[in-house]
Amino acid sequence: MRLKYKILWVENDSDWAESIEEEIKELVEQQYDFYYERTFSSKQNDAILFNDYDLILMDLNLESEPTGDVLIKNIREREIYTDVIFYSADGLQKIKQKAHDLDLEGVYFASRDKDLFINKVNSVIKTTIHKVQDLNNLRGLVMAEVSELDVRMLSLIEAYYIQKGTEEKTKNFKKHLVDDVEKSTKKKLTESKNCDKLCTHRWNNLSIADIIKDFEFDSSRKARAIRLIIESEQIPYEAKNGNFYEDYRIDMLKMRNDLAHCVSRIKDGKEVLITKGDEMEFDDKKFKDIRKQIKRYNDLFNRIEATIK
Repeated sequence: MRLKYKILWVENDSDWAESIEEEIKELVEQQYDFYYERTFSSKQNDAILFNDYDLILMDLNLESEPTGDVLIKNIREREIYTDVIFYSADGLQKIKQKAHDLDLEGVYFASRDKDLFINKVNSVIKTTIHKVQDLNNLRGLVMAEVSELDVRMLSLIEAYYIQKGTEEKTKNFKKHLVDDVEKSTKKKLTESKNCDKLCTHRWNNLSIADIIKDFEFDSSRKARAIRLIIESEQIPYEAKNGNFYEDYRIDMLKMRNDLAHCVSRIKDGKEVLITKGDEMEFDDKKFKDIRKQIKRYNDLFNRIEATIK
């Protein structure tokens, strides 16, 4: 599971579905801090990739063949085990009997009563999230999302400094990024009679297009470039640690590195991660906070993109 919670909704009455969808969307986005994504279908569609979804909402009484119960059986026979909420206006007993007759597994039941339906959806969403909310999944989520954020930062840098580049922007980039790299590199050099530190970093002779393709233009330097764009364009940003770069370094890069190099241990019956002697314990709140941080940076990048395009 990534940051998107994907629902497939198979229902004939689109008006009914749309009348309650906003509340389900709020559950996903505000209570659990995922992005909500819904695909709507009124019948069987062999092109649908059922395993791509986290939850299927299925009406029992579809007007077209096959009906919901037969469709779910067909899906299970294809070894697709996405959780399903099976619902109908005919009452829970009839739905449960249908499921029993077809020996369906991984199926939840609900009526079409609005409050009862939404409560059931909320309970199942919580259950599906808990199934994948472990430390290995968290590691995968953070690694994947930081990679995605890396791609987004690079795209913004290209748009600002290359596609809409100016001589002034180039000078600013070189002054604040290339010069800093050069100073950092020279600082690491050992003083000796054979080294006067008058060398210059090779990036000084490269274009911005070539610099950002360089392997050494890593996540940290991308974040420094984004900080420069934010400050140059005066894009509103409320920093927690002084500026965007420090926030991103702590929130995303440090977390990624900690998760990549930590080891798992059981302490007092709970799994904890040990990194450089520190313990990190993860509960529902910690998982939610991490998702919230990732969304925060995606939202910021959306604002930057809207400003510079």
